[in-house]
Amino acid sequence: MNRRKAIGAAVAVVVVGVTAVAVVGPRESEPDEIDQLQQVLRLAPGSTVADVGAGDGWLSVEVARRVGPDGHVFATELNPARRDTIRETAAAAGLDRQLTVVEAGVRESNLPPACCDAIFMRRVYHHLGDPARINASLFDATRPGGRVAIIEVEPTGLFSPLKIWPHWTDDERVVAEMTAAGFRHVSTEPWPNAGHYVALFEKR
Repeated sequence: MNRRKAIGAAVAVVVVGVTAVAVVGPRESEPDEIDQLQQVLRLAPGSTVADVGAGDGWLSVEVARRVGPDGHVFATELNPARRDTIRETAAAAGLDRQLTVVEAGVRESNLPPACCDAIFMRRVYHHLGDPARINASLFDATRPGGRVAIIEVEPTGLFSPLKIWPHWTDDERVVAEMTAAGFRHVSTEPWPNAGHYVALFEKR
């Protein structure tokens, strides 16, 4: 009986941990995420940025605010319903002229060549079926001197039990695959969300 209770408690801890990382964490840390993203990517008014795998587009819209009317954001997304949501959100915020929604490909970013000063991918890398092709596409879309930030889940410390959860990619793999595409690894740093990191790269 005690053993069953212990197992139940362990499962409860894991479930609560997953919820904290996947749901509560991002929403509570959004302002910190945007500030850190601006810092690591050196975003400034007039920058052109791509959000690859933008989801509902909340971060694309916030970045569009930061780069201002002279800047531009490409938000790529596979899901057509989410692409519509991004367009609607951008229009409601008065940012539709400086935000372009792009239909993402499974093996291609579908971004224009040399279009971006910076590119980021937030909790998307572990979903990639063909990282080599996508990374090559990102390399083509990045201007010389441009930066790419890969924000990923890698449970550590109290979150280590979540490594049984399939939706994460360790930083060593990300670094190996991005450098194979031609990028230079700049740094790997903790991210505001618990159990997350950002691997930062630059196109020489």
